Amino acid sequence: MFHHSKSRNLDFSKLYQDAGQVLEKIPIVKERKRKRLIFRGIKYLSIFLISVFVLFLILTAIHFINLKMSYQEAFNGKENIEYALVLMREKKYSEAEKFSALAQENFRRSHASLERIQKNIFLRSFVLTRSSLGDLGDLLLAARTASNAALEASRLAADFEEITSGQKNFNALPIEKKKAFLENLRVSGPRLSAIRDDFSLACGKINNIKYSFILIPIRGRLLALSGRLDEVRKFLDKAVPLARLAPEFLGYPEQSAYLLLLQNSTELRPTGGFIGTYGIFEFQNGELVRHDTHDIYHMDMPVKDKFKIEPPPELKKYLGVDNWYMRDANWSPHWPISADKAEWFFYEENKLLPPKDQINNFSGKFDGVIGITPELVQDLLEVIGPLEIEGTVYTSENFTELLEYRVEKGYVELGESSWQRKEVIGRIFSEMKNRIFDLEIKSFYAVGNAIMENLSKKNILIYLHDPEQAAIIKEQGWSGEVKKTEGDYLMAVDANMAAFKTDAVMSRSIDYRVDQGANGLFADLKINYKHNGENFNWKTTRYRTYTRIYVPLDSQLVSAEGFSEPDIDVHNELGKTVFGGFLSIEPGQIGNLKVKYKLPDELAERAKSGSYDLLFQKQPGNSVESAEVELSFLKDIKTFEPIGFFADRKDGKIRWEGPLAADREYSVLLEAHP
Repeated sequence: MFHHSKSRNLDFSKLYQDAGQVLEKIPIVKERKRKRLIFRGIKYLSIFLISVFVLFLILTAIHFINLKMSYQEAFNGKENIEYALVLMREKKYSEAEKFSALAQENFRRSHASLERIQKNIFLRSFVLTRSSLGDLGDLLLAARTASNAALEASRLAADFEEITSGQKNFNALPIEKKKAFLENLRVSGPRLSAIRDDFSLACGKINNIKYSFILIPIRGRLLALSGRLDEVRKFLDKAVPLARLAPEFLGYPEQSAYLLLLQNSTELRPTGGFIGTYGIFEFQNGELVRHDTHDIYHMDMPVKDKFKIEPPPELKKYLGVDNWYMRDANWSPHWPISADKAEWFFYEENKLLPPKDQINNFSGKFDGVIGITPELVQDLLEVIGPLEIEGTVYTSENFTELLEYRVEKGYVELGESSWQRKEVIGRIFSEMKNRIFDLEIKSFYAVGNAIMENLSKKNILIYLHDPEQAAIIKEQGWSGEVKKTEGDYLMAVDANMAAFKTDAVMSRSIDYRVDQGANGLFADLKINYKHNGENFNWKTTRYRTYTRIYVPLDSQLVSAEGFSEPDIDVHNELGKTVFGGFLSIEPGQIGNLKVKYKLPDELAERAKSGSYDLLFQKQPGNSVESAEVELSFLKDIKTFEPIGFFADRKDGKIRWEGPLAADREYSVLLEAHP
């Protein structure tokens, strides 16, 4: 092991190195050295990690302060916006504006503090903190946007409050104030649109939240808040066009005039009901300066020997009439056509009225035609309360029944002539007008809500001559049109043919099924009727209806069952194919119409490509208790709408069920595989 050097002197340096090499080969020494290296590595790693942690604390300490500031500002904003809403309910709009502005500033500061935190590279490196900060950011943006909407709403309300000068109702305002109110309403459209958009944006921000651990405890409350914001948005969706329409409709800046048609839905006709009463309504600067109503026979009977118009063949056959008059003008289910026809009848018959029957005293031009059914009056009575007329108390529950008895039987007991029997309707409308215009201005919200609900249910149909206003009406779906569509379409239209008021005791349901086969799409429609009357009386008899079924153009009839007569009319109308036939049902009996037809080839091709759409339109005035839609495809269903209405999906089949209170739209996307 040791070697002698050629030199006689001993090389101690070399000797030390050799000794060290020998020592390191001893096992226990090798283990100690390895442990020292490990401990030294752990020591240096610990020092590094501690240094990083200390540096992290130093760099993020300021962001914890920012987080506290963000929380405090958000809390203050919440308190301020809640107080602002309380003040708005108390009609203290100026004060509400101040607190809404404070809330907006609170949320702005809170979001600014959160943005500084989000810029921290360390916090962004962790998925948990990154998602939580993102959720908080969306929530604060929603709060800030909602507070901005509340601020603008309070400012707008303050403007109207300044005009009304503390007056409790619109009727009490001087004429100049009414004009200023309507002018402010006329120019408020853009502001209302901005408020609506802010509420919509706030709702969208809340819906985008992923709900990381920090927001999970309040998820329920946030979803409830999103629902309330969406309700406000939907209300404003209707309020915005109403604000654009109301001033001109109410006679500002020019006087307006409308032909009003009262359509009795207990005697169903294509656009809502038999036109038993008409009215002439005129507005000027927000005041209803004229509201005459008359029995429709005051127009038709005096001219029956002077006026000769060929009626539609169905009216001639099943009503037994040889001439067409204003009372039957609404034969088309397309309201613009029926309204225009009713207006034409008014002008033509009015010119022929003999001097003793000149009751209208109207030589001008109408700005439009409005059709309403009793359901509107019932809903308004819920807002304004019961009316007492001639000792009879009319409520939302008994209005239709009591009024029908009054004009059909009760007038005899009161000693009135049949010619005067419907004058009570004018008195009812006069009292309703006074009650509505005497409401506190804040109660107009409830009136507006009732009107919008009845517009969506087609209890109000509007036809206006002004192109710009007509476009708004059409866009909102208030025009009562048979709509154009590129997809599937269905509308069942009943017309009471001399069956008195029997529709009041009829129950209806509709089952619609579409099956996709190798040869195309086939539709199977079933309309079910139940006559709940027990016998014949002054109000009800056997039910007689001429039913028209509107389907996509070029649909091909396969079979039809259940009609009382074998001949089924097939023709094209309003861009649709129509199947029509007569049905009669005795009291206590049921009736079922079954119609099978093949849908057009272009719809079958769309289904092959993976999409299907259906527009199911409601007939105005017709109460369909249950409407079931069942679709069956060769491919599996990928997505569908609506998701409500008790939708039930399985593979390539889907079924919806629910009442047909308004028009309904359905859409299905199919999987790509065959």
